[in-house]
Amino acid sequence: MTVDAPFIATVRYVKRDTKRDPSIKPYILHYAAPADFPQNNFAIEPVHGIPMHSLRSAKLAYNDHGMAIANIDATGLAPSKFDDDDWVESVYLPRLHDAVCQSLGAKEMTVFDWMVRKRAASFPKREEGEDNVDAHQPSLSAHIDYTEAELESRVDAYFGERKEEMLGRRHQVINIWKPLSGPCRDFPLAFLDPKSVDKDNDLFKVDEVFPTVANEVFQVYHNPKHKWYYVPDQLDSEVVIFNAFDSERKQELAVPHCSFDLGETGSGVPRQSIEVRAFVFY
Repeated sequence: MTVDAPFIATVRYVKRDTKRDPSIKPYILHYAAPADFPQNNFAIEPVHGIPMHSLRSAKLAYNDHGMAIANIDATGLAPSKFDDDDWVESVYLPRLHDAVCQSLGAKEMTVFDWMVRKRAASFPKREEGEDNVDAHQPSLSAHIDYTEAELESRVDAYFGERKEEMLGRRHQVINIWKPLSGPCRDFPLAFLDPKSVDKDNDLFKVDEVFPTVANEVFQVYHNPKHKWYYVPDQLDSEVVIFNAFDSERKQELAVPHCSFDLGETGSGVPRQSIEVRAFVFY
């Protein structure tokens, strides 16, 4: 297999259920459910034979497809540094700000969330006592992190009294993802071209329920017209920027995404990565 040849992968999608009661909101609990209470009320199924195309060689335009690769100076960005929250806030995020604004032509970026993931060796199963068993793990089901209503519910907390001023500017909500070391050959992140998504029939609203809050997201139904991309052997000096919302185009270019298993072609070295969620202003 050449670097630019599609990798044939398995993607986890929501299973279509024609008998679903539309009056009951789909949900998944991110904590141990009470006895006899379902952890979720919808099913995820693996779909095999999905071609993963190279985002590098595709040369897609961000303004048309909502995804782009940008370079970041990786000097001093050792994986162990990302265990220090203060270092991430004071060193990595400012460096990322410059890389993203230069790539997108944005004037400002405001980060509202970030997360480090460290795959446990037994993932997707979990074995008590192993390294990183309690860390955030790769997300395997295709999804978009927010619905438009979910984002609207958060802007007061993000901007407070400056909400009208900030949201009066042209803006986008984006995700920025990179491995902490490279080349990444273990559960890379895949990106679904929003131009291949039927927004009316492929997206499925779900409440992700945590002990103190519920977030509304989109899970995704399989459609044979979907076209997926990833960055083969992504380096720690490469970040992928992908769209979640645009103040002018709403979620026209929102990019569903998920991790996938490279199987025997993978390195077997558990992936560590950082994802950042931010507003960018133009």
